[in-house]
Amino acid sequence: MNKTRVRSRILIILMFCALAGLLVFNIVTLQTVRKLSASAKETAAAVGNLDFTLQNMGEDLSDARNVLGLKINSYGSDLPQETPEAPADDYAGYYSALDHLMSEFSESMLRKGCSYFMESKECLDLYRTFNLTPVQKGRDILLSSGTKLYYRLSILPYTTGGKVQFDAETFDKVSTARISAERELASFIDANNSRIQAHYAQLEPVAKKMDQFSRNQQLLSYLSKQKLYIKKRDAEATQTGYDIRRGDGSLLCSMILDHVEGNITLGNIKCSSADDLWENLLKLHTLFDIRTVSEKKTESKLEELSAMVKDPAFTAFLETKGCTIAQTPVENPESYDFAITDRGGFKIGTLSLEKDSGEVYLFDSDNVVVSSVKKN
Repeated sequence: MNKTRVRSRILIILMFCALAGLLVFNIVTLQTVRKLSASAKETAAAVGNLDFTLQNMGEDLSDARNVLGLKINSYGSDLPQETPEAPADDYAGYYSALDHLMSEFSESMLRKGCSYFMESKECLDLYRTFNLTPVQKGRDILLSSGTKLYYRLSILPYTTGGKVQFDAETFDKVSTARISAERELASFIDANNSRIQAHYAQLEPVAKKMDQFSRNQQLLSYLSKQKLYIKKRDAEATQTGYDIRRGDGSLLCSMILDHVEGNITLGNIKCSSADDLWENLLKLHTLFDIRTVSEKKTESKLEELSAMVKDPAFTAFLETKGCTIAQTPVENPESYDFAITDRGGFKIGTLSLEKDSGEVYLFDSDNVVVSSVKKN
């Protein structure tokens, strides 16, 4: 065999071995790639599960912080996130326009409704029939006979079927109705007027007696002696009243006839009748504290001074000075005076409490002010 053939065979064998090695390498590489791919899928699934778990935990944590009133933090990616745009129109303009429309409509209905029940011939004829006078107060129309309130009409802020409506009620709120026309109001008044008239008729004698009491000379003399006076209160639809005041103008009590309940009261005392009221009026000084604020302060100061002049420490102090002070004061029209004397009984001064001011002054033997002690 020549050398050329030997070389060819050797070359073929080497090529075969190389191909076999390459085939084995490819097989091993393919298996490795398959294993890595499976591992990557498992890792991706685990990461996905972990991300889902973290998201749930984050939502739970946010809920908990929200309940506790804590700030809710955001743990997102550092990469910019797309934020959806807010709606361009939040309807505020529509709300404002509709609110303006309804306000204008409500005011228009108020004018229309009040004009009808205040000025229409049908309603004015109705009021004359029942001797009623209408007075508008804001969104209400009050129907009165003399000074006595009978009915109240309150306009509703809306309409039904385009009709202006009122809530009607009697002065004592015993009866109510929804009305929108004269005939409905007429029916309501006709159903209640006799009862209201009878109610006021029962109160009239009491009101007259209270007026007589306020001008009775016996009562006026008694009040003057107690430094009190009586004054009628401004007219009110729901009551007749008189105030009894102290000399300084402060209110002591009021005698009231309640038109709704028909009760008679003197301050916090309920009177069973006008006669019972009269008896209580003549003993006001036993039922109430008739002292003025100034008088209360003065009497408090007098109690303080009376205790002081009896105090052993105070009397001992005066003894070291060779004098004594009266244990009880002399009451004068304008003051309470405690005389200060020496051991021989000679008056050397006066401790004086002024009734009107509550001031305490120290006078010398010539009745000249030495000093003053300010009231508390």
